[in-house]
Amino acid sequence: PRNFHAHIMFTTRTAEIDDNNEILLTDKATIELSDNKRRSLGMERVSHEITAVRQIWEHIANEKLAEHDHKLIDSRSYAAQGINIEPQLKMGSVATKLERDKYEQELKKAAQAKEKGEVYEIDKTPATQLGTINEIINERNELVWSVELAKNQKANDAADTIILNGHTTQDIEHSTPPPAKAISNDLPTPSRTTAADEPIKEPEPPPAPKPKAPTLDAVAQAMAMAKGIKTKRENEQKQKELALEQQRLRTLAEQQKREQAERERVEQARVDRARQIALENKQFLADKKSLYAAVMAQLEQHTQKGIDPNSKTGKLILAISVANEVMHSLDKYTDNPNTTQRQRELASNERGALTDLVNDKSQQALNEIKNIHYTSERKTHTAALQGVLSEFVDNHSQTIEETQRQALQSAQKEITDYSNEINRSRSYGLGR
Repeated sequence: PRNFHAHIMFTTRTAEIDDNNEILLTDKATIELSDNKRRSLGMERVSHEITAVRQIWEHIANEKLAEHDHKLIDSRSYAAQGINIEPQLKMGSVATKLERDKYEQELKKAAQAKEKGEVYEIDKTPATQLGTINEIINERNELVWSVELAKNQKANDAADTIILNGHTTQDIEHSTPPPAKAISNDLPTPSRTTAADEPIKEPEPPPAPKPKAPTLDAVAQAMAMAKGIKTKRENEQKQKELALEQQRLRTLAEQQKREQAERERVEQARVDRARQIALENKQFLADKKSLYAAVMAQLEQHTQKGIDPNSKTGKLILAISVANEVMHSLDKYTDNPNTTQRQRELASNERGALTDLVNDKSQQALNEIKNIHYTSERKTHTAALQGVLSEFVDNHSQTIEETQRQALQSAQKEITDYSNEINRSRSYGLGR
């Protein structure tokens, strides 16, 4: 069933119509004033105004309801009407949807059975615990209504008896002839009339039976009914409390179960992720080893002309050249679709470490070059260092971090300055 109802809303500002027939909200509405302020203005409390508005709505609604032969409404609460009706529990959107879904499914089953020529009895039992509780409350309220209707019927019967007795007494009074006036001696004596001349009177209706006083059995039966209603009401209240407690415990248990399942899921996901990361890390180490091995297998291709690869300075320059090739291999490894996200992160870290290594090796190589005795050898090693470092920067400056790029550019400038210094010294004949 749908809970059709109406909400009566009040504006917080007084609504007025301007010259253009538009609504304007002006001063604060009196409904918004406190009871103390209303009292100072000679007004009643807000509750009285709300009650009056509810009564106006009752009259307006009942006029329309009566036109369509619907039951009328009463703006008063059940308590104000003296009817002991217990409000049902709030179902909420979820429970309401479950109840309606079940009822619609039952209707479909009945329709399908009808198409097959079968009879299907719709299951009207509630689908939720709240629905069961509200059904109990509804049965209890119907019992209270029955008692109220019985009381009203007795009152109506008594009123009908009083009205009927009143009409009978009135009829008897009207049928009684008025007293005869005194006969004046000056008037002639009326002639004697015969029985045939007398008007025929209709027989008087029998008096209505007086209402019988309630017997002791009826009183005892009414007392037993009242006691039964009270007992059932108490039992229903206990059942409702018990059902609510059971529902609360079930809800709590289900919530704990869901929370435990979620914790287990998160923990399992963490364990699985840690295991997966460990496997990917292991695989990356193996892949990295293969990359370095492949580059080292072609080490002769990276040896610079005129540079002894076994000397301290030659090893440093060779390391920069090898790092350049490894960076190319890492770029291809990252672009491979079979490489996982974790392995790409590890490759990026390796590229950053290689870039820092190149910067350190460049500084070390420059310091070693400065210690070389012959100027021509210093110039040859400086040119080789410039070449491998420029190649590295040109190939990878777009894929390294800004701070690393600035550090490499600073190293390049320092090497270039030293190369210029060598050239100047040779021009002055200071070297050999």
